[in-house]
Amino acid sequence: MDFRIKGKKVIGLTGGISSGKSTVLEIFGELGAETICADKLSKKYFEILKDRIAETFNTDDRGKIASLVFKDDAKRKWLEHLLHPMILSEAREIMASTDKSIIIFDLPLLFEAGLEGGFDLTLCVWAEWKERLARALAKGFDKEDFKRRDLKQYGLEQKADKADIVIYNNGDRKSLREKTVRIFNIIKGNQ
Repeated sequence: MDFRIKGKKVIGLTGGISSGKSTVLEIFGELGAETICADKLSKKYFEILKDRIAETFNTDDRGKIASLVFKDDAKRKWLEHLLHPMILSEAREIMASTDKSIIIFDLPLLFEAGLEGGFDLTLCVWAEWKERLARALAKGFDKEDFKRRDLKQYGLEQKADKADIVIYNNGDRKSLREKTVRIFNIIKGNQ
């Protein structure tokens, strides 16, 4: 799927669980980029299709379903096949309708879904495993759930190798903001 649009820079953003993707996306938004979050769109379509999803999972509780899909590849793939086309379609609509010239699309499974060729650039937010685990625990994950979810994605080293730009995020928010501003200015200057 090609997301590139003439006259705009369309960037795919990815990283591991609790690596700082959402923070980087937020900073890009503050700097003036159009931002799109696949996870937010996923929640929207989950609500729309809640009854259909509940038939398959015998529950409409997002937490329980998340726990199930990270234990059962067939159920995870079923849910991805249901939600991903709608998420990608709406993202394309947002990209086409925005008047902003820089668009950042946060896709946790950017490389896993084979979508990297559809962007002008790809960015990976990287943080050490121990740092990401500490952040996830602070958000309420348990260690085993974090490990299960993390194993369902490419390793961060693999994502970093595939990405055009890597943002290292083992520091504080101020440091992350400075790095993101630098990257934004480079992207803005290359239009």
